[in-house]
Amino acid sequence: MILANSRYANSAVTTVDKNGTDVAVIVPSPAVAYSFSYVSHMVADGERPDTLAYQYYTDPTLWWRIAQANPEIMYWDDVPAGTVIRIPQL
Repeated sequence: MILANSRYANSAVTTVDKNGTDVAVIVPSPAVAYSFSYVSHMVADGERPDTLAYQYYTDPTLWWRIAQANPEIMYWDDVPAGTVIRIPQL
């Protein structure tokens, strides 16, 4: 089951055989160009995507929306303080 607010909400679920066992996997929908409204945020020491999601959305599980809006950041555990990121508006 894929939740409606999940980043995979428009994706399909299928099963594949892994060593004789059927395993459910998500097949992501094709990437499409999009635009979104956002606010800029300068990262402070110790901030993480989940803490920012709580700060901006009151829901830390929406951290992936921040990560998705900043695809140039590959490793969120090492974002230097002073980095300006996009916080998408919901």
